[in-house]
Amino acid sequence: VQLLQIDEDSGIIFEPCAGEGIFLDAILERYPETRIDAFELNETAFHHLEVKYAAYPNVSLTHGDTLLDLDLALRANAGGYYDRIIANPPYGAWREVAQRKLLKKHFPGMYVKESYALFLHRCIQLLRPGGRLVFIIPDTWLNLHMHKGLREQILTETSIEEIALFPSSYFPGVNFGYADLSIVSLKKNETKNLKPSA
Repeated sequence: VQLLQIDEDSGIIFEPCAGEGIFLDAILERYPETRIDAFELNETAFHHLEVKYAAYPNVSLTHGDTLLDLDLALRANAGGYYDRIIANPPYGAWREVAQRKLLKKHFPGMYVKESYALFLHRCIQLLRPGGRLVFIIPDTWLNLHMHKGLREQILTETSIEEIALFPSSYFPGVNFGYADLSIVSLKKNETKNLKPSA
């Protein structure tokens, strides 16, 4: 949350997969008046969030899919909407074959079998120029060939402020055999950089 560099003029914060609201709690503890939009796909988790944040008129909750929501797609295509975005998105979330076909249509050139990459891609699109994004994700985006399109987007549309790498076992009950975790902090560029060479 500190990496977002929130202040009283930070604008609208987005949490694309709010879960139990851990990031929302940390933000509201410091800045209780901050405007936050949060999405959650899981119905049980969403209802829990509704109860938890009922007293916060500045927190707008949506029960929906960040990756396929039409309003978010329009905001992304318009050049961004949010000033700050923070997430610990699902890793490798299973999608039915029909959904994967739809995701391939909506996210050409992206590896649709890895959900965290799609969340990062969509959220970079949703970020306004000058906005900040912080994600906790597996470190596979750094070197796997299937994430080449994501790396290209990061290098042309953002400035990397920080990448912190640490063992997945840092979190209780989590231990990937195939990857460690990373916290990536990005700032959206005002204009695109030159396309990086392969």
